[in-house]
Amino acid sequence: MTKLEVVVTATDDQKHEDDVESVRVHGEQVFTCGGDNKVKVWDHHDLKLLHEFKAHDYSINDLLVLGSTLFTCSVDATVKSWDLNTFELKNTLTNHEESVRKLATNGTHVFAGDDKGEVYVFDESGAVQASYGVVEEVWSLHAQDDLIYSVRDRGVTITQTKGQKNKFTVIKSLEGRAPICVAGNNLTFPDTSGLTIRVHDNTAGSYKLKGELKGHEMIITALGGVGEDRLLSAGWDNEARLWDLTSLKLLASCGLPGYTNGIAASQDGYIFAAGAGGFVCKMKIS
Repeated sequence: MTKLEVVVTATDDQKHEDDVESVRVHGEQVFTCGGDNKVKVWDHHDLKLLHEFKAHDYSINDLLVLGSTLFTCSVDATVKSWDLNTFELKNTLTNHEESVRKLATNGTHVFAGDDKGEVYVFDESGAVQASYGVVEEVWSLHAQDDLIYSVRDRGVTITQTKGQKNKFTVIKSLEGRAPICVAGNNLTFPDTSGLTIRVHDNTAGSYKLKGELKGHEMIITALGGVGEDRLLSAGWDNEARLWDLTSLKLLASCGLPGYTNGIAASQDGYIFAAGAGGFVCKMKIS
């Protein structure tokens, strides 16, 4: 029988002073950001705080690592890039006019989506490569190859980009809401009620509905892939649930310190969750 449990939680004196908005894993380090305007860097093994710095003057909505650069985005409508080793500021990108909500990468470029529905594409140096108007504000974002997956609260839009400003084709629209998560060949997101997870085949030309995952009693706020065939979900019910995406069955569940805004899995199979009140925790599957 599969077991899911919280094994380490960041201490009160080291956790964020406000809600955590995002968590990412890169190598042996865990990165978090949130409403206290700070980025915190944690040891992947024991969640001891390694470094922290004020990255913006307002709440930080998301972060990610590309190459040797850490990117952050904020309510202040900027995207900033930082040296991953020294955490010195490299660039401040001011292309957006509204709060930048989400960042994503296809492994080559950084995609930044904002409250105006604009997605800007940057290379690692911060140079703008293209921009796309996806109509609605971007509550969740995924990028792979030349595709952008964006969503607010009513529909997931899959856009094939053409590498130029506003040159794109919408190839699929699916009913659902944020957050989006792609795990293996599975595209997952909640339905419009926010309570049921829809699992679609993430194959161009298909996107067929495989099934639904039901179990949360309150709105789902975070999804994270665990390998290619498992998914972790969490929400306002302060509950983490681990799902098998092949059988579409619940494998295990456990309580969390609060509602969750971000989930990330490490290569060695541990899962990190963060959210309300600044909590950051590490979960183990056994």
